[in-house]
Amino acid sequence: MKKMSGFVVVLMLVFLVSVVGAQEDPLAYYQQAKVNWKAFEGTQLTIGLNKHPFTESLRPLLPIFEQLTGIKVAYVILPEEEFFEKLLIDLSSGGGIFDVYMTSPMFEWRYQYAGWIEDLNPYWNNPELTDQAWYNRDDFYEKPLRANMWDGTIAGGLGQGRWNGIPVMVEFFCQAYRNDLREKWGLTVPTTYPDLLDTLAKAAELGKQEKPQVYGVANRGIKSWSTVHSGYFTAFSTYGQKDLNPDLTAAINTPQAKEITKIWVDILQKAGPPGWPNYTWYDAKQNFAAGRFYEITDCDFFAATYENPAQSVVAGKTGYALPPAAPDGNITSNMWTWSLGMSSLSKHKGAAWLFLLWATAPQTMLDGTLKHDNFNPTRKSVWENPAVVEKTMKWGTKPGEYREIVDAMYAKYGDIRWTPNPDVTAIGDIWAEALHEAYEGKKAVDQALDDAAVKINEFMAKWKK
Repeated sequence: MKKMSGFVVVLMLVFLVSVVGAQEDPLAYYQQAKVNWKAFEGTQLTIGLNKHPFTESLRPLLPIFEQLTGIKVAYVILPEEEFFEKLLIDLSSGGGIFDVYMTSPMFEWRYQYAGWIEDLNPYWNNPELTDQAWYNRDDFYEKPLRANMWDGTIAGGLGQGRWNGIPVMVEFFCQAYRNDLREKWGLTVPTTYPDLLDTLAKAAELGKQEKPQVYGVANRGIKSWSTVHSGYFTAFSTYGQKDLNPDLTAAINTPQAKEITKIWVDILQKAGPPGWPNYTWYDAKQNFAAGRFYEITDCDFFAATYENPAQSVVAGKTGYALPPAAPDGNITSNMWTWSLGMSSLSKHKGAAWLFLLWATAPQTMLDGTLKHDNFNPTRKSVWENPAVVEKTMKWGTKPGEYREIVDAMYAKYGDIRWTPNPDVTAIGDIWAEALHEAYEGKKAVDQALDDAAVKINEFMAKWKK
């Protein structure tokens, strides 16, 4: 009996060791796929990455990919504006330094026309490279996945044709505000844009009494399409406006467009950050987290920083709300999604595809979100994972406030609002210049938008049939 008990104990120990070992083996999940992960062993890939929370979530996980495949990964990380410039140089010169790079639909439209980005459909449909059942592409939210597909039709064709990138995070644009100061100052959460202007102007005045001073609103402002893209375009589209008419002429100077632009510029002048024309989204996020602003109408995923006490003094003090409504009650939000794409110039396309497959697999994206704060996830299984739900339910002035906004954005309010065409960022740059001219008082809003419309019409003439 004594001898038998010892044998049983040994068996139990062996079983426990094997179970624990399997649970701790980071490769076990991926090895369930019917994919030869070692097919390109010995290859080295170079990845181009923007300085971004997604990048910081991916870096700690890269050794798993290298161990799984025997493929080495080198990467280059650059601030956003520099990243796009260096990537453009690499692609347009035929350098082919980057095998895989971070991208987004607005840039993919240009890359596709220039032949700089690989169509992922052939890799997806190759059973030697892809286990579709294991990968479960249907797990992605439809809007960011569709936004990365385009058939090349100017002003149309989204969700069709080529598959240019796999979405790794998505952002919509909402109000984030200091709820502790709102209660202290007796303010309300704005529901219209005139109300937003009035509230932020009051906050800016009241904030002068705080030490250190609290400014009204932390909107980004550099002379770039990205300044147009976020809170401003959300307000612009909420007022029912488009960047281009169906005939590809500029639509940015309609009476309604001028009305909402005047409100936006007024907000910046009365409550915006000092030095707004040089303000990046990095500045806006960090300074709101540092407690220097009352409100920010920008990316919703910044909440992951705001609610992290190690990075923020406003953790637990921030409220979240949908963007204000137009006079007719309409609310919309623009959408941005960072994706991973493959360079057409890559000499290691099979290995690059395995990297894309691994980096966007359910387990990788869950680890990136849960352990390393990559928000908002683009896979439904990640957003609805119980541990992710528990973490994000705490964000806001009441349980579930933040999650309700993200769910509403996916379901109703958020989508990509730009008109598909290869020159969309150039249009955005022209538009941003008009906002600067109005903000600095060089031109009235009406004149600035009218002049920008003329430039856009000249630029888009080549795409007219």
